[in-house]
Amino acid sequence: MSKAYRGVLKARISKLYGGDVTVEKARRLKSRPDATPRDKQLANWFINMQTNRPPTKKKKPDPKVGTGKKPKGSDRRLYTDENPKDTVSIKFATVADARKTIAKVMNINKPYARKIQILTVLEQRAEVMGKMQQASLARAAKKKLKAANEKSSPAKQVKGGGTKKVCLPKDKIASMSKSERAKVTRAKSKAAKGGKYKRSSESFVKGARKKGATLRDWFEKEDWRQVGDPSKKCGED
Repeated sequence: MSKAYRGVLKARISKLYGGDVTVEKARRLKSRPDATPRDKQLANWFINMQTNRPPTKKKKPDPKVGTGKKPKGSDRRLYTDENPKDTVSIKFATVADARKTIAKVMNINKPYARKIQILTVLEQRAEVMGKMQQASLARAAKKKLKAANEKSSPAKQVKGGGTKKVCLPKDKIASMSKSERAKVTRAKSKAAKGGKYKRSSESFVKGARKKGATLRDWFEKEDWRQVGDPSKKCGED
């Protein structure tokens, strides 16, 4: 039906104004004093079709060469076009080939992220070719590489993490047994080694502050001390 409409509209526009159909000519047509309901219908249809089209998505530009990034739809081949001098050949036709490639990648002098990239290519290509054993070897190598990287990297700490001090009001510390104080300090020390800010909820102390206590009470009335050494105030080293 739309083709028939366009044909009729084109003939009408061509007769009145000449040339191709445009939005401006369609508006002029429907504004004519002698415009028929059919003229207005065709003109409105054409105007709506032209002005309500979804916006064309802009294609993302290719990232800078050498970054190892590739946008969707790019014709660049990741890991090969980025830097020819940095290309690492991979073979996986046989299990022995895959093992040799993995051994080469694990021992090559390249950053951790680059090694993971190469092993990922090996894994994906092997899966596509139906060589599942080779793909499995690549996954295992990636897992081993990640574990070694995490072990060699320092623990990621959140703000405030790593401190071993536990502080409570002096009166509360005095009411606790030696084993209770030791439990709290051990939990905090364990959390600190992992770079965590908070200790385990199992070691939380109930009734540390009086009900309804305010921030002013914290500073003026409550004498906060270190559980491990009550002779020291909370802020002391």
